[in-house]
Amino acid sequence: MGNAIRQLKRAMICFLLLGGFSSFALTASPLPFDRIEVLGQMPVTEVFRVIQNQNALNFNLADSRNSIVQVGTYTLISNNSGSQFKMVIRPGEFGEKLRFSFVLDEEEPLLPGQLSELPFSVRVASDVSRAVSVAGSEAMEKDLGVRGVYANNDTILYETGSILAEIPDFNPDQYATGWYSAAIQLSIEVL
Repeated sequence: MGNAIRQLKRAMICFLLLGGFSSFALTASPLPFDRIEVLGQMPVTEVFRVIQNQNALNFNLADSRNSIVQVGTYTLISNNSGSQFKMVIRPGEFGEKLRFSFVLDEEEPLLPGQLSELPFSVRVASDVSRAVSVAGSEAMEKDLGVRGVYANNDTILYETGSILAEIPDFNPDQYATGWYSAAIQLSIEVL
C-alpha cells in the first residue's frame, strides 16, 4: 500500500448484497471480484487484502434471523514504522445511507402494512489481541493495525479480522416478498 496508498489517500471497497425475499431466501449476486489486494513498494512493504465470503452470497434470510453472517475478511501488514491506518465503514454502495439495511427493490409490490426495509448491524471483529473491534447500525471508524503481534516484531503493523453482518430476530410475515439489496462500503485511509 505504501506509496500507492499515500498517493491515493484511500482505498474504497464495497460489498453489495442483492437478493430475493421470496420464500425469504436472500441470494446475492457476486461482485465482479472476490479479492482485493493493494501492495506497496520495497523497502517499505504494505499489504491490505479483503476477501469476500462466497457463502454470504446465497443464504436463507429467514433461517438467518438472530445470527451472524460473515461478509468477508481483511488483512493489513506494514513494515513502515511510521504508518497508521483507519478503516471507515459506511452503509450504502457509495456510503450515502444513514444506516445498514436490506431495502426492497422499487419495482417489487408492497402491500399496505408490509415493511420494505430490514435494518441490520455490522461488526468488524479483529482476530488480533489488543486490536479494537467495532459494531453498529450506522457509519463507524476503527484504527487498523497493532505493532508487536506479528512475529514479536515492533516495527510491523499487523491486523486480520472479519466483516460481519448481524441479522436481527425479525418476523418474516411483516415483510414484502421480492428483491432486497444492501451494501457495506469500506475505505482504508492513511493517517
